[in-house]
Amino acid sequence: MKKLISMMLMLCAVITFSACSSDDDGPSNPVSNPTIPQSAKIGAEVTIQGTGFAAGQTLWLVPEQGEAVNVNAKMAISGAKFTVPYTLNEGKVEVVLQVENNKWTLGTMTLLAAENPITAISVPSGLALGKEVTIAGIGFAEGDKIVLIPVANAAAKSYMIDKTPQGTAIDATVTADGVKFTVPTDLTEGEYTVSLVRGKYTWALGTTAVYVDRRIESITISDHMMLSEPLTATFHYNNDGALEKITTNDQYVWEFAYSGNTVTVAPVMLPLEKLTYTLDENGRITSSTGFSMQTGEEIVYAWNYDAEGHLVGIQDKANAESQENLTAKYENGDLSEYNLILPNNFTTDKSIRVCPNTTEPAYLVNIFALMMTREDLFLGFLLNRNVTTSTYVPNKLLAGDLNENSEIIQNEAPIKTGFENNTLTLKTTGLYISAGQSMLANTVTVKYQNK
Repeated sequence: MKKLISMMLMLCAVITFSACSSDDDGPSNPVSNPTIPQSAKIGAEVTIQGTGFAAGQTLWLVPEQGEAVNVNAKMAISGAKFTVPYTLNEGKVEVVLQVENNKWTLGTMTLLAAENPITAISVPSGLALGKEVTIAGIGFAEGDKIVLIPVANAAAKSYMIDKTPQGTAIDATVTADGVKFTVPTDLTEGEYTVSLVRGKYTWALGTTAVYVDRRIESITISDHMMLSEPLTATFHYNNDGALEKITTNDQYVWEFAYSGNTVTVAPVMLPLEKLTYTLDENGRITSSTGFSMQTGEEIVYAWNYDAEGHLVGIQDKANAESQENLTAKYENGDLSEYNLILPNNFTTDKSIRVCPNTTEPAYLVNIFALMMTREDLFLGFLLNRNVTTSTYVPNKLLAGDLNENSEIIQNEAPIKTGFENNTLTLKTTGLYISAGQSMLANTVTVKYQNK
C-alpha cells in the first residue's frame, strides 16, 4: 500500500511539473482575428486587419526560400500597413509578427509580379553625351537607378534584375519633376531603352537616342548648274554659342546682332535695311520680317509649332492665303511634306539620324534657291536651332512642279545620303528637279563640329 501511495504521489508531481512547463512556453499572440490578403503585388501597399497591433511590434515576410524581410509596418489598434519590398521575389510568404524575441505566424500571402511604379512618364527624344537631363514622372524614389540599354538588347516588359541585358546603370537624383542624371560620355551614339531599376525589378520607361551635341561648322553647295565652283557658307559663333556670323567664299556676309529676345541681320539679296527675328523663351523664332516677291513690301510672319516643337507653318500675319506662306507636316517624327508655292514630299529609310538642334535636312536640299529667293527663310532656318527637327534624314524627294497645262505634278528625285567624319552629304542628280521652284540638282555637304 505504501508503495502504491508513493507511486501516486510521484505521478501527481510529474503532472504538476508538466502543467507548469506549458505555462512557461511564452506569451500568447497579442493579435487576434488577423485578416491577411490572399495575394499582393510587389511594391503595393498591404493592410492586415486585426486587433492588438501596437507600437514596438514588427512584421516580417518570410519566403519559402531566402531571408526574412522586415517590412517596417505602421501599427494601429485596428491593423497594420506596409509596402511589399522590391527585394522580394514572387511566391508564397509567411506573415510573421515579432515582439522582442517572441514570434507568431499570422498567416500566408502570395506575392505577385510588380507593376511599373512610375506614372506620367516623359522620356526626352534625345540625350546629349555629358549633359544633364530629366526623366519626368511621378513615383520615383531614392535608390532608384536608371539603366540605358541598347534597343537591340532591351526587353519590352518588366523582368528580374538578374536577367537584365547588358546596359549602363546610372545613379539618378530624385527631383520634384522626376529624376535627373548626367549622360555618361563613354556611351556609343544610337537608340537606347531607358529603364528603371528598383530592387530586383526593371521596367522600360521609353526609348531615346543618345547623341553627340553638335553645331554646324559649314555648308557647301556643289554640282549646281548655277555655280561655277562650290559655294561654302562658314558659321561663326560667339562665346555664348550663339550664331554670330555667316560668310560665303568672301562673297556674302551676314552678321547677327542680339538684343534681348530680338535678332537682327542685314540681308544681302533683299532690298531691306534689316531682317528681324523674335525668339521665345526656348530660343525658337516666333515672328520675323521678310520681303514680298509679289508686292515688293515688307511682310511680318508668324512661326508656328506643333506640340513636339516641330515647325509646322510660317504665315504672313496680314494675308493667310499668301502663296509665300510655308506649311509643313510631320509623320512619325519626320518631315513628310512642306509647301512653299508648290508641295514637296519626302520619305526616309531611317539609316541616318538628324543632328538635333541644327537644321532640318529637307530644307538643305534646296538651300541655294532659298538663299537666292527667300533670304529671310534661309537665315531663319539656320538661326532657329532650338526647333525640333526630323528624327531621320530623307532619302527621296517628290518635288512639286507645273506641266505645260499649269497642272501640279511631282518629280521624283532620289537623295543619296551619307554621314562620315561628322559630315552629312545630301546629293540629288539630274538637272531640274522642279522648274517651278527653281530647284536644281546639287550636292549639299554639311560639316559639323562638336560643342
